[in-house]
Amino acid sequence: MITTALPKASPSPVPPGAAPPARRLCLLGGESAGKTTLAQALADELDTVWVAEYGRERWLEIGGTFSLDELLHVGQEQVAREDAALSRARGWLVCDTSPLTTLVYALLDHGSAPEALHTLARRHYDLRLLCAPDFGFVQDGARRDDRFRAEQHALTLELLQRYDLPCVLVNGDLSQRLAQLRPLLTALPQPSAPP
Repeated sequence: MITTALPKASPSPVPPGAAPPARRLCLLGGESAGKTTLAQALADELDTVWVAEYGRERWLEIGGTFSLDELLHVGQEQVAREDAALSRARGWLVCDTSPLTTLVYALLDHGSAPEALHTLARRHYDLRLLCAPDFGFVQDGARRDDRFRAEQHALTLELLQRYDLPCVLVNGDLSQRLAQLRPLLTALPQPSAPP
């Protein structure tokens, strides 16, 4: 479900004297949709940490199309890195992509994916942001093309609907996206201490 409002969340109790746990925010979208730029900007604005896209790092390391086994590894490693970073986050942990993006690559490149990757793609995030492909495609040597970006966006939308995963669509340039997100990020209830 794509929306411009945050999914409803109820505050969860926090033991007395403990810091509220960080919430996880992930960015979705095709190649050259502004995910990394927005992830870095959000982390700076929220004074927290962000988790880079492991799949890109791995692709630059080995190059070429990943096998299904490699894609499952990418999804698992992305989750492991998010979990490792959670304790360093303040308020929010910003995740530049999620295993849902890895699933999109598997389905577009191979026509199928392991069930374990489908399960990882449904991983809980307190907020999912889908970056619209609404500006010119930028080729950096590690991306495909604008047609592939459009296919990624369409399949991401389809999977979000299939798995009933709430998501907020962000569009415009970086300053417009940040302006759109500021009121949303402050509206989500924070974990609270018990009475």
